[in-house]
Amino acid sequence: MSEAQSFEVAPSPVRRLLWLWVPLLLVAGLMVGTALDAPERSHTELFITLPFLAVLAAALTWAYTRRRIVLHQDTLDVKSTFYRKRVPVSDMRLDEARIVDFAEHGRYKPSIKTNGYGVPGFQSGHYRMADRSKAFCLVTDSSRVLHLPLRDGSALVISPDRPRALLDALKALAARPGAH
Repeated sequence: MSEAQSFEVAPSPVRRLLWLWVPLLLVAGLMVGTALDAPERSHTELFITLPFLAVLAAALTWAYTRRRIVLHQDTLDVKSTFYRKRVPVSDMRLDEARIVDFAEHGRYKPSIKTNGYGVPGFQSGHYRMADRSKAFCLVTDSSRVLHLPLRDGSALVISPDRPRALLDALKALAARPGAH
């Protein structure tokens, strides 16, 4: 397999960005309201802070849409928001991989964000699981999550649109002669 094989990420509704936009709009509204209410405050603050908030909102919105799962040669490459994880197939414990629904299997759900980006229903980056093990996550749909344990004790927790297809491709690649 010399050609890269892309796997679509499960869709995540754009409305989840309201968890980002609403607080930023509230901060902007409070700043404008206090600046207009207090004549001793300079309007220069607004000309600096409001564009900063707009750039911040744009950067976080762009990051939210940056998601990709690619199997290239013998490596799974997961890009998510500001993060990226490349894992050779030989480092995966595919015999223990599972497709899970967090509602039924809560132990596979990320619990503590250590270095990540998330809004309700969307998790990206580095997390600790319920058992305190480490995981790299790209979760957009908690009802169909591929949990891939790694040989170092950590895991990949990702939401491909078709998790069975990705797991089958990984197993086929691992079964090839000379794959290890």
